[in-house]
Amino acid sequence: MTKNILKTAMVVAGVASLMTGCSNEQAEVSCFVQDSASWATKYDALSESGTNAAGEACETGIPPAELVGVFKFANPADPSKAQLTLRPAGLASRGARDPGPSTNQTAIGDFAITPDEKSLCHADTFTEATVDAAATPTAAHTTISYQFSNVRVYSAPSAPGTQITGELKYTRDGCTANYIFRGMWPAVGCDPEAPAGSADNCGAGSFVNPDFAVTCEESVGFCVLSEAVPSLK
Repeated sequence: MTKNILKTAMVVAGVASLMTGCSNEQAEVSCFVQDSASWATKYDALSESGTNAAGEACETGIPPAELVGVFKFANPADPSKAQLTLRPAGLASRGARDPGPSTNQTAIGDFAITPDEKSLCHADTFTEATVDAAATPTAAHTTISYQFSNVRVYSAPSAPGTQITGELKYTRDGCTANYIFRGMWPAVGCDPEAPAGSADNCGAGSFVNPDFAVTCEESVGFCVLSEAVPSLK
């Protein structure tokens, strides 16, 4: 039986912080993100295979899901500006084999200050995140790039900054494919052989938000969103 439990204690901002001291009116909601290196992120391919420079079919080898670091950075000199950074495990895990600056492995985009009418905070103009990993006795040389676009973070008071989605152009060793990605925080391990709805299979007691629609991703052993963001029951 597969066991890969990654349970992470979940910290949620108090709703009271959104209220003014003596007023019954809710204060303006700002775009919030749970800063963490452990967002469980699922990739759904938009085509059956990738293509190379000659237009031939190829396989990128992207994992079905992986952990992604997601962090928001405010600009203290200009409160109207913020940035969102994304660093996938597929780059971070190979970073030590790349002689270039580690900052190349992080995608950086402009991030909205306030959510839209659907409680989605938009991020765009992302830099490309890349790694050029040298060969070792046990691993071949590989180049990988992630180009994120149309990123949105769900930042409703009931789920403040704990779901993310967007588009991804992924290229590995000259093979490129496009994906829709969706991620959730915190990353919670699961056992696909455990009873459905149990604590070991993304259910009650697993630290997954009970309002989230999730499934156990067998290939990686953690819970992922099962619907488009916002993925809610």
